Order: sequence, then structure tokens, then C-alpha cells
Amino acid sequence: MLIQILISMLALVALWGVGQRFKRGALSRAGVVAWLLIWIVAIVAVWNPWITNRVAGFLGVGRGADAVFYVSIVALFYTIFRLYGKCENLEHQLSELVKKIALRDIDRKM
Repeated sequence: MLIQILISMLALVALWGVGQRFKRGALSRAGVVAWLLIWIVAIVAVWNPWITNRVAGFLGVGRGADAVFYVSIVALFYTIFRLYGKCENLEHQLSELVKKIALRDIDRKM
């Protein structure tokens, strides 16, 4: 029961943070919907563990907690992959911008 309360409180704090980020314009509507779904599913799953057990049975895993763990690991790896790609893209864009500024400055000095 304690873990259910703690996870629910964490999810509510996270939902509040989602709202704050949206108000500041740091999160799109699609991002809000995605995070709302994630945290609402987390709260529902914590209070109804039979749901994760059924998902585990569908995935061929013994326990619901194991299914949550495996799915979380896959989601984390996917997130790392996406973030790495975005970092690579930003690094490339920054390099291109620095080159353009350097060439512009050289033209001004001549």
C-alpha cells in the first residue's frame, strides 16, 4: 500500500510539472497528451496490479512486475537512442552555424 501511495504522489508531482512546462511553452500539446497518458497509466497500473499481470501473460512473462521492468528497459533504451540522435543532430547544426559565422566574419574583415 505504501508503494502505491508513493508512486501515485510521484505521478501527481510529475503531472503538475507537465502542466508547468506546458504553461511556459516548453512542451507541446502532443507532449502533454503523451505524458498525461504515461502517468495516468502508471497510476492505474499501481492501483490495479491485475492489469500488469494480464499484460505479462500476453507478453509471455511470468509476473506483472517483470513485464513492467522489461518494457521500461526497452523504453529507456529507445529514449537514449532518440536523445543520442538529437544530440548528434544538434552538434551538426552547431558546427554548420559556427562555420557560417566564421566565414561571415572573415568576409567582413576583408
